[in-house]
Amino acid sequence: MPAGAASVGTGTSEDHAVGEQMTKSETSVTPANDRGDDSVEQFAADLRRLRLQADNPTLARLQAETGISRTVLSEAFGGAKLPSARTVDGIVGACGEDPGPWLDRREALLRPTATPDETPTSGRTGISVRGAVLLATGTFVAGVAASAITTTLILGNVPADGPRIAVSTGDDPAATACVDDAAVATGDTRADNSLLEIVWSDNCQAGWGRITRYDGLGQGNTVTIAIYPETAPDGPDRQEATEHDVQGAYTTLVVRPSPDTLLCAEGSFTVDGTRIDLGDPLCI
Repeated sequence: MPAGAASVGTGTSEDHAVGEQMTKSETSVTPANDRGDDSVEQFAADLRRLRLQADNPTLARLQAETGISRTVLSEAFGGAKLPSARTVDGIVGACGEDPGPWLDRREALLRPTATPDETPTSGRTGISVRGAVLLATGTFVAGVAASAITTTLILGNVPADGPRIAVSTGDDPAATACVDDAAVATGDTRADNSLLEIVWSDNCQAGWGRITRYDGLGQGNTVTIAIYPETAPDGPDRQEATEHDVQGAYTTLVVRPSPDTLLCAEGSFTVDGTRIDLGDPLCI
């Protein structure tokens, strides 16, 4: 199919709804907007153009390739709100482009009041933003072992003046600078070659849980991951996430309440509606 041509006769009602927003004029994509008048609506329009140039893949296909739900994908193309960095990375990569410039552009849209004389407060641009998404979505881990192997990272000392980066329990790690020094603190291969992990940021003194399944059965099933202080498994700091139709998920942050408090993660997934528990909690 030539670039710029739309698929006909296939796709869901969500695909057609998004397709109606794509006009024949949407045939050229520039990931960076240097006019100074960029907007969420313009960003979404450019994502639609990019999708059109990639032979207009259906939402179902994009979901299968990115692990992002059709609802979230449709919202990203709709322009009602700025999509997450993970969503932008997934869409742009699936459409065959480098997500880096798009992530930079998204980062700039998060600072609409910034002027050329102002220095961005996040301190994260370019490659570091790209790295943030990779860390958050698990794609920075290589060589997953098929056998049940646990790897442990020695956590750094607690800074004398407290965490170097101020974050709160419940923050999305992908939206913080915690990802810049994050590393897998511990990981264990569990049922059906699934992987349960805790990712830790020494600068933030915070961690998040992550689960990845490698059975290719994400469609129609769920994955669930939770992380909590060992002293209060069901307390207010417990963070839990359940995602549908994906191969993996991660939680929001838990800030370690004290230097001697362990953080624990537990998870499960479903196969044809049957819940598979991943066993004992993993703690650091």
